[in-house]
Amino acid sequence: MFGQNSARSFLFFGGCLIGSIFLISPLHAQSEKKSYRLSECVEIALKNNPDILLSAASVESANIEMQQSVLNLSPSINGSMGQYYQSGRSIDRFTNQFVQTTVGNSSFQLQGNWVVFAGGQLKNAVKQSKYNYQASALDLIQSKQNMALSVSLAYLQVMQAREQLKAARMNSESLQQELKRTEKLLALGASNEGVVLSARAQYFNARSQETQALNQYKNRLLNLKGMLVIPFDEPFEIADNEVTLPSLTNGVVLNSTLFDSILNRRADYQSSMYRAKAAEIGVKIAKGAFTPSLSLGGSLSTIYSDNAKRISGYTITGVQPIGIVQGTNQIVEAPTFNYEAQTIEFNNQIKDNFGQAFGATLSVPVFGQLQTHSQVKRAQVAVTQAQLNQRRLKQSIVNEVTLAFQNFENASAQYDAAEQNYEVQKRNLEFVQKRMDLGQATVFEMQMAKNNEVSAYQSFLNAKYEATLRYLIIETLYLNNLEALNQF
Repeated sequence: MFGQNSARSFLFFGGCLIGSIFLISPLHAQSEKKSYRLSECVEIALKNNPDILLSAASVESANIEMQQSVLNLSPSINGSMGQYYQSGRSIDRFTNQFVQTTVGNSSFQLQGNWVVFAGGQLKNAVKQSKYNYQASALDLIQSKQNMALSVSLAYLQVMQAREQLKAARMNSESLQQELKRTEKLLALGASNEGVVLSARAQYFNARSQETQALNQYKNRLLNLKGMLVIPFDEPFEIADNEVTLPSLTNGVVLNSTLFDSILNRRADYQSSMYRAKAAEIGVKIAKGAFTPSLSLGGSLSTIYSDNAKRISGYTITGVQPIGIVQGTNQIVEAPTFNYEAQTIEFNNQIKDNFGQAFGATLSVPVFGQLQTHSQVKRAQVAVTQAQLNQRRLKQSIVNEVTLAFQNFENASAQYDAAEQNYEVQKRNLEFVQKRMDLGQATVFEMQMAKNNEVSAYQSFLNAKYEATLRYLIIETLYLNNLEALNQF
């Protein structure tokens, strides 16, 4: 399920989505700085951001755990080899005499064990690890989606700050020209010093606003650069994009069908479902400890000793009395021998000492201080927690979607109002300018019209980017509307 729906959502969001958001105009950047498009910024963030890397590491860890749980179903085989030396006084196993020497021994052993039945614990552990892996994979997808959206927001903020900076510079240049004109009129006696001072104050106020806009642009650019984990000394600039606001979504009705569709596409919600299933399997694993377990085992072993010897020859060194004949008291004598021995060859010892063992072990739990009961209760609590977390996340998503649509409607209405206000203020400025040229308007009327036009344009920029962001969230995260991307 998550491989088709959520993965497709991320690919849509992080690839096709971002690359098609903006209409790209010709690039006019400084030659020493590389200009990055939004799609490139998202790609860099997904590659460098520590949060994404940590989430990917969690997926790899869950994958290893899943593979190990499958391998736990198979038998375990262990081999061992030892070399030992015994020194001091000991009994020679061949002569049955005490000897003072150092004896070396080598041992080889191969053991195997296979758990045949353990109350279904091993099989359930495989199921649980698969659910945990699927949940981790979905968490990674959600992390990438969140990162892509965060980068998109930061990128839009940089673009907005750049437009505001351009507007501030244009306003400053315009007021500078107006200041020069009033100064010329003062020199010709056609104006007074109050008009010049007012024009000068307005110009330097515009210069101050330009500086503030420049600082805001630098700060937002630095924030975006930090999200991409780009070295501080590396030149960085965004591409010279131009935002064209698309036709906004209309007629979308929030209902249970739409919410179900959104939940099925949300990777974090799907992840919570898998974690709840994993917790339910955990209860079965805990209960499996109540049942007996059966395992089969066997071993192969052999040993080599440099004290294992065989007689290779002998010589008679004499005789010694061994008893007396009853009645005649005749002494019975027996010859004495001097044996010649040599260590038995390694291969022969290994073959002769080879042994095998095979058996079965049935373990029946009788009393374990109620630890298994406690484990079952903890597993049941974990199920409750996972289910409550799923319910909480569902309600959070519902609230989030509802608020997102409300914010979208508000931003759309605000954008329409700001656009109309800016058009009106721009036309009013043009009208006052014409009256000014005809000598029918005062300088103060011109300054007021200019200030209103500048303020309306700033409000228009804010509303345009706010509406664009809300549109981006609605169409991509919730409606999964690929065709909407072509409107940018």
